[in-house]
Amino acid sequence: MTTDVIIIGAGAAGLMAARELRRAGKNVIILESSDRVGGRVMTLNDTNAGVPVELGASFVHGEAPETIRLLDEARLASVTVLGAHYRSERGRLSEQGPIWKRIGKVFRYMKSNRSEDRSFDDFLAERPGGARLADERELTRGFVRGFMAADTSRISEKSLAEQGDPTEGASQAKRIVKGYSALIDHVKHDVSTFIRLNHAAKRVIWNKSNVRVIDIYGTAYTATSVIVTVPLQVLQDDTIVFEPGIPKFRAAARQLVMGHVAHVNIVMKERFWEDKAENISFIHTPERPFNVWWTQNPIHSQLITAWCGGPPALKLTESGTIDDVVLRELARTFGMRRSRVEKLAESIHWHDWSGDRNMRGAYSYVGVGGVDAAPVLARAIDGTLIFAGEATDPESSGTVEGALASGKRAARQVMKSV
Repeated sequence: MTTDVIIIGAGAAGLMAARELRRAGKNVIILESSDRVGGRVMTLNDTNAGVPVELGASFVHGEAPETIRLLDEARLASVTVLGAHYRSERGRLSEQGPIWKRIGKVFRYMKSNRSEDRSFDDFLAERPGGARLADERELTRGFVRGFMAADTSRISEKSLAEQGDPTEGASQAKRIVKGYSALIDHVKHDVSTFIRLNHAAKRVIWNKSNVRVIDIYGTAYTATSVIVTVPLQVLQDDTIVFEPGIPKFRAAARQLVMGHVAHVNIVMKERFWEDKAENISFIHTPERPFNVWWTQNPIHSQLITAWCGGPPALKLTESGTIDDVVLRELARTFGMRRSRVEKLAESIHWHDWSGDRNMRGAYSYVGVGGVDAAPVLARAIDGTLIFAGEATDPESSGTVEGALASGKRAARQVMKSV
């Protein structure tokens, strides 16, 4: 089977690349290993929550120009996240005040021009800000572990410092009213007939003038270029064999780390948290298995979400007890009896991204010494072999925005090579 461009992966990056190429008059084939499109976007619309339930990507962070442009194009409304941050200790809630400013005070001590990179844990070990910022350092560790889905002993200080203040994106978060899958549906609209579900790519045989991709059924696809938009861990191992090999790109991919999350949604029969404190948006529980909870504020919905990131999330999802733990922790967070919470809980929804054989994690972050890895992955090889996906975007890695931007960039690289 012959086409102009083969795209491996039908997540946000692959769909965006295909859309741009089709609009430029190019023929494409999209090979997707799973039985659905969207990658790490997965939205449920059939619960009693009153709002879409996001099992994957949930927020639009910061300015996100590609995402906002597509939302406007599709006439999809978004709502800004509002409300106050609280901390729960022994079931008692205390308002945390300007939490982003508090965390930002710690981030200001990081240095992007360090001669030698180090981990975020090593940075915190120097006690930046001294005793007066002890509470802020605890908040910041929880933020990096949760927001970045990171192991704080592995994530790069330089990568965080180069972002400026990482809280800016979190403090300007929005939700898509109809859910993230509505955005994916819009992007795939013009390319849905070119998608081959359950067709994982196994071999990529390439040279300067053309490429041949062989899927798990032995079917061969030939094109002038291929865009590879697979999750990070597929780039790190030999799930897809490249002939000739790409050692420099594999090495760059291994300087990045796939993060893990436990993202659990509970549909309740009533919004009991509105009786506990005013205007609740986020509840921080830094010493507990789930280190943050959130409501749908400013929307009044019966949905409450528990979140854990980093190594503790992997332990939780592998434990086989996550439903039990989330109900126990919800009761503890709000100082309620477990039996009361169980009566109020209508349904629990989550997806094991780390156990998903097609994903093997949530999203990427930069490991120590890896600040130049994403730019390496973003370079086209001989105009034939091109990589996209959130891990390849230096500006917005770990986000749908990064995936969309990388897909658009990959399409431009194809057009330039043609």
